Parts: sequence; C-alpha cells; structure tokens
Amino acid sequence: MKQHIQSIAIGAALFTLGALGCGGGGDSGPLSNVDSLVILQRPKRNDVGNVFSYTSYVPGARLVQLKPPTADGKLTTLCCDQDPDFKDLDISGYDLSFDAKTIVFSGRRGNDRSYGLFLLQLSDRSITQIATDPMRDYVSPIFLPGNRILFTANAVVEAGAPQFEDEYERATTSQLGRVSVDGTDLELGPRNLSHRSFPSLASDGRVMFTQWDHLGETNEANLMFVNQDMQELREGFGKEGTGAANSYLKAREISAGRYIAVATARDRTIQSGALIDIRLGDVVNSNGVVSAPTNQSEAHATFKALTPDVPMGNDPSDQTIGRYYDAFPLDASDKPNLLVSWADGPVESEVLAAAGLSADFGVYLYDTAHQQRLPILNDPNMWDIFARPLATRSAPNVVSSAQDPKLGGSVLVGSLNVYDSTLHTFKPGEIYGVRVMEGFSSEEGFPEMFGTPRFEGHANLGVAPIAADKSWSAKIPANIPVHMEAVDVFGMSLFNEPVWISGRPGEARMCGGCHEDRTKTTNVTPGLLDTFAAGATALKFDVARGSRVHSLPSSPDQIIGVGWSTELQPIFDAKCVSCHGDDNKAGIAPYTITDPSGVMPAVTWTFNLSGGALPASMAVVAGGGAFSKSYFSMAGPDMEAVEKNHLMFSGNKNTSYLTPLKAHDSLAIQMLNPTKLFPTIDTGTRAFTTQPHLIEQGQADLTPTEFYLMILAADMGVNYYARENKPAAP
Repeated sequence: MKQHIQSIAIGAALFTLGALGCGGGGDSGPLSNVDSLVILQRPKRNDVGNVFSYTSYVPGARLVQLKPPTADGKLTTLCCDQDPDFKDLDISGYDLSFDAKTIVFSGRRGNDRSYGLFLLQLSDRSITQIATDPMRDYVSPIFLPGNRILFTANAVVEAGAPQFEDEYERATTSQLGRVSVDGTDLELGPRNLSHRSFPSLASDGRVMFTQWDHLGETNEANLMFVNQDMQELREGFGKEGTGAANSYLKAREISAGRYIAVATARDRTIQSGALIDIRLGDVVNSNGVVSAPTNQSEAHATFKALTPDVPMGNDPSDQTIGRYYDAFPLDASDKPNLLVSWADGPVESEVLAAAGLSADFGVYLYDTAHQQRLPILNDPNMWDIFARPLATRSAPNVVSSAQDPKLGGSVLVGSLNVYDSTLHTFKPGEIYGVRVMEGFSSEEGFPEMFGTPRFEGHANLGVAPIAADKSWSAKIPANIPVHMEAVDVFGMSLFNEPVWISGRPGEARMCGGCHEDRTKTTNVTPGLLDTFAAGATALKFDVARGSRVHSLPSSPDQIIGVGWSTELQPIFDAKCVSCHGDDNKAGIAPYTITDPSGVMPAVTWTFNLSGGALPASMAVVAGGGAFSKSYFSMAGPDMEAVEKNHLMFSGNKNTSYLTPLKAHDSLAIQMLNPTKLFPTIDTGTRAFTTQPHLIEQGQADLTPTEFYLMILAADMGVNYYARENKPAAP
C-alpha cells in the first residue's frame, strides 16, 4: 500500500522525525523504545459534527500496524482483509488488551444494521463477534481488568422504556455497559438523560468518560468518573467554573490525577478541538516531573492549553492551525510528548460541507514544549486516528462497589448534612426536605420541545424531609436520571442541584451535603445518623415506570407530573380568565417583539390565561411549539429563538411570570402567595407578606393542591407537556 506523507514546516525550521528520536538507530526520543503503532484508518467523512455522533457508517475502515513508528515504516493491515465477511467494514473505535495480544473493536459490516463488538487475536488475526443485540449499537469499547469490556450503547436498561433521545439532534442516547470477553454477563448501566461516551481506564481502576450534562441553561459535555461496575458516579472536570470549553472528549490519563483531553464545542467541530492538560488538584513539579495531584476534585482542577492557537469553540480554525481529533501521552513530563491525530484547515463541518471537503486527519508526534508536529502517517483518503503503541501495559485492580440487598430494586440517595454546599448558602432552618425529580425526553411520545424554556420533561417522585441533624435519605427507582432540589415548608425550591444522577439497583448514592467540597471530610454528630435511625424515606413514587403518572390529583402528595392543559388550565378557567381572558378586563399593558432586520413582522402580546391556541403569528417567538395562550403568557418567549433572530422587546417588562427552577422568584407565585404545605398543610401561614392576589380581587383562593401544582410547574422547568398530557399516538 502506498503511503502518503505530509511534511510540515513549523515556524522557521523544518523538522524530521529523527530529530526527536521517532524510531530507529540510537535515538533517545519519545518513540525510540516503541516497536510499532496500531492506527485506525477510516474513510474520510463529514457527518460527525456533533461530538456524540456514533453511527457514521462509511465502508472501508481498517486497523493497521506501523513498524517502526516512523514516516518510512512498514504499514501492515491487521484487520480485516483476512475475512471476506468484513469487506464492507467500518470501525468506530478500538482498544488493546493489557497483554497486547487482543484488540476489541466496534464494527459494522455492510449487511449489519448496527455496530457490534468484535475481538481480533493478533497471533493469527482471527476475528470473533461478542454477542450483543443486533438492533442496537455498541461502540467505544475498552478492556477492563477481570476479562471484561466496557462500552457505550444505545440499548436501554429500564424495562419497558424507550431509550432517551438527546435534546437537539434527537439521536438515541448512548449509555455505559459492560460484558465479559466471552460474551456472557452483559450488563447495562444506569442512564443519564443525554449521551455518555468515550470511556477510558485510569490507573486507579476507575473509568473516566464524557457526559452530556443538559438541564435548562446547562448544555455541556463534562468529564466524569465511575467505577468499573458503573456505580459511584463522580464529577471529574468541566463544571464549577474550572472548565476551558463547552465540551471535553477522549480523555486519557497521563499520570495519576492528570489527563490529556480534547476541548471543543458540542457541535460542528467533527469531534475535534484543542488539547488541554488537566490536573485534578494541587501538583508539585520537580525536575520536570509532575507529581500526583493532591486535593483532587472538580472544584480544585486546573488545566493548561497545549495547543493555544486552536479554537475551543466551533469557529473554523485557520490554515496550519487546524484541530486535534485525539491524543495519546508518551510520557508524564511537564510538557509531554503526544501521539496525535490532526487535520489542517477549518475543520468545521458546515464550512467543509460548503466546499465539498472533509477533514484530513493524520498521525503526528506532537512536541508540546515547542508546539511542533512531526508527521508519521497521513493517507489523504482516510482518517488516521487513535494511534497508540502496540505494547503491554499494567492492568489496574478490579474496582467494584458495595451494594445493599435490602434495597431490592431501589437506589438509596441522601446527604449527611444538606446544608453543606459549595454552590449555595442556606439560611439556618430554612430547608424542610429534598425533592427528587425524574427526567425524560421526547422519546416518551411528546413533541420535540416541552416548552419555551427548553427544559426536559419532569416527574415529581416526592419530598424526603431532613432529620434534626440535617441528614436525609430516600429510596428511588433504579436506572433513571433524577435531579434534586432543597425545598422549604411551602414546597418551593431553595436551590436546585444542576446535574442529573442515577444509580443501579442496590446502590447507595450518599453525599456529604448538597454539592459539598469533595476534598473535605463532612463532620456529623457522633453516632448513628438520624436519617438512618429513622429509615430512608420511601418516596410515594418509587414505583415501576408505568405507575409514575397520576390522574387528576386530589392532594399535594399525589402530584407527579404537571400537564399544563390537564392540571393548570382548569385552575385558570375557574379562577383567572374572568379578568385575564381574551378581553383583558384587568387592563394589563402589552409588550411588543420586533425584528430590527425587518424580516419578521412585529408582534404584540397581552397577558392572557385562556386556553385557546397561540396565534400562528407567535410561532417564531414560541420556538415553533404548539402552545396555549396561558402557557405563553406564563412561560414567556423562547429566548433561544429570540437570541437567534436578534429580536427586541418594548413595552411591558414582564414577559414571563414563572421562572424555571425558581418558584420563589416567580412573579405569579409571589402574587398568589402560597400557603404552607409541609410537614402538614397550614392555610394560615403564607410564603410572602403581600396580600394574596386572588383574595385581593375578591376571588376564591387556590387550594393546597392547586398551589403545589403552580409551584411544581415552575420548579420543574415551566414545561407545557408532561406524561399526564402527552398527545395521543398518531
């Protein structure tokens, strides 16, 4: 096979591979002790702009060996021209076993409907398939100690449930799973609401992977840790104000507590970007060697840009700058040498598509100290990616997690001291309990958008009261994504934990606090925690998926979801539209939305709580959703559509009356002035000092159930759709 090598001039000098010891002779460079490289070659493409795309099928992929690892080394195909059944193969990713005798890869052949898992024995180049569901995709495999393989798949773990669809491309989300190398004991991990991808194994036995965190305004891909059994999920890098970009991909350990990763935007970047050196805590640099970080936590993490000229967003990159697809560390020095895949030019999917081009990734040795790339392999028809030495490596210990058989099919969640938080300061005594809410998306059969604030679907699983020592615990269903809110006696959120979590059956997810400092020890009163002495709260809705829905609730503790048309509109019809209907008897001033470019005609809106359909003229500012007048009046315009179209407001400053996740701050809730709900209903105690609006207007006040419906409508994201009012199947 003819090799096509691209030479690169960097700065004023022209470098050769031998200058850095890239194989052969008496060189002492970073590849001098490397016998050969394994490289994945995939035919060039331009359909993976989203960083979580995993089903890009173009036949003609192969795994090759480059020996020695130099530009003039011999290239040998390892897989899969030896088997005629694999002539139309695409390979999306692979991993090398600890003894360097076996490769596991994710592949799809011409007659396959999906990507499956295969084992390649390097001794005789034989190929065997691991048994998986042929209707589902299994990608990004890595070897685990104990003869297991971890992967991501779009298979679904929750019985009777469809797999989640992501919030933008509506792609079926990928989740973690594992299987024995002989194909037995296949297990699927608990679900995140969005994708999980690109796992890699750390020396301490944990798995680092990329998780798409999407919750309201949060829309990013961060690095997370999990044990090999897919339990004990913990933050790694990207949140708490320490991040560098929107998304972090393909992280690999450089040394304990230190990782190389691609920093980029979530879309249009062909899964490539800048390279950053992540330190998960405080480090000591001695004679060019970086010690293992101490005080490791996401809040204490730092990073160093190794490719400072490469954009971390989705702007097109300049010529000679390009973007990096992946990196493999060759040493742990302060400025490490890396095997990288790099492509020149814009490397932005829309720009390339307009020119009829595809990114051309080749393999290079990258000297981070001098920011110099030295070419190793670049076939102009292929993506040359995921280069790594064909060498043995040490296997970490098998890392497993404790399980409590007494939990049965449930998960235990809780905190030792809910007031302990790095993200919010609570007033003494203001927390009544913690509300747990399930998330879901349009795979449940709804329109693609739940509402103008663009929050996911929510279901209230219940509130667990805190004990006298500030601890709490509750049992929730396994394998579903949930997020939590500390609430007061009125059932209103005091602080929203801005992440989705999930657990396997029998797993305990006990934290120190409400997002406490991960490097510190949480101090509690000696002896048994009150919440354990009393026993975990059995939430009313720790039930099977089909039962996590209500008919019309008759009391606050029966509310699960809040369907706008089914639960809230009857309240408005009975108690509000006499003043706030189409005739606007209340005389509320309107507001106007204008398009400075003149493309969209100006529209004017007046507060209206009637249930009629929103006029077609409001479709753009409603984000295209088919909502009611009352919903648009309370939720307000789709701010993403407003920003995208550069729209401007004038007139009444109140464009929304319910604030997502913040019932306390919502004007409608403040005006209604709810009564106390927890631990018992007390209609004589109000949340605010102002006169309740309905009483002030001579109307009947809301009932406790109606108050809680309004509160939950705000605190669960101000959505129009819930399971309770999803449209009938066509």
